[in-house]
Amino acid sequence: MSKLTEELRTMGCDMDGALNRFLQDEEFYAECYAQVMSDPSFDQLKSALDAGDVEEAFHCAHTLKGVIANMGLTPLLNIVVDLVEPLRAGKLDGMQEKYAALLAERKKYEALL
Repeated sequence: MSKLTEELRTMGCDMDGALNRFLQDEEFYAECYAQVMSDPSFDQLKSALDAGDVEEAFHCAHTLKGVIANMGLTPLLNIVVDLVEPLRAGKLDGMQEKYAALLAERKKYEALL
């Protein structure tokens, strides 16, 4: 197992499920991981929240949810779900704080690159 997947496993990520989806191709997984960490949806989510655009914020958060779930990044996914569901209901209250928590958690993952 690669250093990246071992580190992610120790962080509580579902590496068994993720690697099954990636047909055990850890090199391809690592390439996708780097892309996910720089996904423009993170910045677009911030812009939408700053603008009070709940529909766009939901779209961005929902996109991140799918990508992060496929990557098996469970701790990061849990935070994204906390954003998606209130946004789905049209609520913006507390979303800036949850977004800040998402970015703080993402920093831990970016450090593995």
